[in-house]
Amino acid sequence: MTAKRTVASVRGADLSGFVSAANNAGIALCDIKKDGDELTFCCGGKDEKKLRAFAARRGLYFEVKNRRDFRFYARALLRHIGAATALVVVLASFVASRFFVFSVSVEGVGADSAARIVEALEEAGIDKITAKSGIDLSKVEEIAVGADENLASAEAYIDGVRLVVSVRRQLPEPVPEEENGKIISSVDAIVTRVEVSGGTALVKAGDTVRKGQTLIDDVIIVGDPADPEHEEIETAAKGDVYGRVWYTERLTIPVSRTEYLRTGREFESTALLVRGKTVLGAKSDHGFADWESVSSRTDVKAIVPFTLVTTKYYELEAVTVETDEVYVQEQVYGAFARLTASLDESAVVRSSYKSQKKVDNYIIIILYYEVEQLIGCREA
Repeated sequence: MTAKRTVASVRGADLSGFVSAANNAGIALCDIKKDGDELTFCCGGKDEKKLRAFAARRGLYFEVKNRRDFRFYARALLRHIGAATALVVVLASFVASRFFVFSVSVEGVGADSAARIVEALEEAGIDKITAKSGIDLSKVEEIAVGADENLASAEAYIDGVRLVVSVRRQLPEPVPEEENGKIISSVDAIVTRVEVSGGTALVKAGDTVRKGQTLIDDVIIVGDPADPEHEEIETAAKGDVYGRVWYTERLTIPVSRTEYLRTGREFESTALLVRGKTVLGAKSDHGFADWESVSSRTDVKAIVPFTLVTTKYYELEAVTVETDEVYVQEQVYGAFARLTASLDESAVVRSSYKSQKKVDNYIIIILYYEVEQLIGCREA
C-alpha cells in the first residue's frame, strides 16, 4: 500500500524560515507553495502531529488540506487514464489480488543476500506473479535458508499481494573476553569520579586525561611501590570512571545569502512504466534556466502491474536575502538539536552556553555543552 501523505498548510504573519527549520528538525516537506500569508506543502502522515506542534510554537495556524491515502491515488488514476479504463483496472486488480502475489520482499538481510534469495525462489518457479495456491510456505523458507549459508532461519507469509520472507542471520561465535585488561579513556576529559572494583586506579578526581590514557591498571601492587621487591599481581581492571566532557558545534552564517525561490511557472510530465521499463517516456522540455523538480509515484497492482511517475518542474529565480535574527535562531535551534543527538548515552548535561560574534561578512556562533559521562568502564 502506498504510504499515506498529508497535504497541509500554515498561516501566519511570519513564515520566513519555516521550511528550513522543519528540515533541520528532521521533517521533510515537498510540493511547497506560498500564497500571501499561507504556505502549502506535502508531508509524511507520521509527521503531521510534529508539524502541528512545531507550527503552534511559532504562532502559526496549521490546517490539513487533504490526506493522500488510497482514495487520493484512486482519483489521480482516474485523471491519468480515464474513468472507464480505471474502473476496469481497479476491478481486475481486486480480483487478481485475491489469488496472486505480485512481489517478493525479503526482510532482515542486506541487498546482496536478499537478491540471492529472490533468485533462488525464481529458479524454483516462485516469481513476482505467482498464484497463492501454488506457494508452499515451508518450501519457501527452506529455499531462503539454503540460498545463504549465514542464515539461521526464515519465516514466510503472504501479506496481501506480497510474499514476505523474514530471515535471521546466524549469531557469530562469542569472542572470549580477555581475563585481564586495562580500562582506558574514550575521550579527552577532566575526571570527576573514580569507582574501582578491580585493579589499581591511576587517576583521581580533578585530573586531566587524554583519549587512550590508562585510567585503571590491570595489576594490584602488594607492598611499597618504591620497593624493588614489591609484588604486582595481574587481575582484571573493573570499575567506572566519569569525567567532564565538552561538546561543541560551530556555525558560520553569511550576513546575506542567495536563495532560489519559485516564480510560479511550472511544467508537469508523466511517464508510464511496466515491469520497471519505460513504455511512455516523460517530457522535460520545460525551458527553465533554473528549476527544481518533485516526482510522485503511483504503483497500480493489476494483472500486468504498472507505475505512473509524475514529475513537476518549478522555475526558480535567484534572490539575495539579508540574514535576520529569526533565521539565525533557526540555525542555532538546528545546531543544538544536532549537538544533543551526538551526546554519549551516559551523558548528563551540566551546562550549555553560546558565543556569537560578527567577523567581516559572517556571523560566527559556537555552541557548547558541558556534560558528565562515563569515560571508561568495565562491569564487575
